Amino acid sequence: MANGTIAFDTLSTSGQIDGTARSIDTDYLLMGSSKSWALNAVDASSDDSFNASSGTDNGTGDYSKALSNNMINANYSSPSTCCEDSSTFAINKARTTSSVRTMNITHDNSAIDKKNTYSIFGELA
Repeated sequence: MANGTIAFDTLSTSGQIDGTARSIDTDYLLMGSSKSWALNAVDASSDDSFNASSGTDNGTGDYSKALSNNMINANYSSPSTCCEDSSTFAINKARTTSSVRTMNITHDNSAIDKKNTYSIFGELA
């Protein structure tokens, strides 16, 4: 059995509720999907992830995640959130084509070890 290639420019479907035909350009679909994410990233490990290979604990609340597949440049969006409580939030500390670095801080600007989640939106290399 040979493997083949399926190529299409527009994805078409019918609406599940009203049956009306809908379509979306595949370039738009590709650009709008997350290219990497990690759930509950703490101590450089993750509960679950996509396109994230290894992690580094850079110190209290400071984590880096290496990407399995590089981004085309470091100009991508990488929103982060803390998952454990509302008194802590995550910031995007640094981005490279091959990794993202986040920092967890409290409202009084203290670094803290808490689980966080990030996602990357941009173009893969």
